[in-house]
Amino acid sequence: MTCLFEICVVAVQVLGGGTYMEKTPTISVDTANVKHNISHFYEADNHQFNMNGYLILDTDTRIDLGYDNGLKSQKRNRSKALTIGLTQLAFIDNDSHITFGLSTKLGGKITETSCTDDSGMNKQFFCDNLATLQPFTQPEYSRNTKVSINYEHKFNWPFGIKI
Repeated sequence: MTCLFEICVVAVQVLGGGTYMEKTPTISVDTANVKHNISHFYEADNHQFNMNGYLILDTDTRIDLGYDNGLKSQKRNRSKALTIGLTQLAFIDNDSHITFGLSTKLGGKITETSCTDDSGMNKQFFCDNLATLQPFTQPEYSRNTKVSINYEHKFNWPFGIKI
């Protein structure tokens, strides 16, 4: 058990992680119903890697941690991201408890690079869906934040069976 400032880590577990390949667009159909191979625009230029795990403290607190090194490609980049979650367990009695949780994702912003038409008008559009009807703009970044409160109760069934 490791302790710092009188708070001790009771358990640590790595839930998963490793290298992966993000699923990216490969075909796009234009307004004339012509299919275009766009896979080369989104081919990952980096080795994608992620890792997720948690720490359980002796204060009935669980800390969830996640890391993703992002995506780098010709037309889409996603920055590195760190996910942090905190869940506190509060016992009511032997059969009931409440959990209070908060988690957020820091980073992970997606930046798109537009394609330009070859008509000479230099019209910009999204490469993955060839949408030219609206002007090209970067997608809005939103931080993924979640708050949760859960109540759990164990019912005592006849014959000593607990659920």
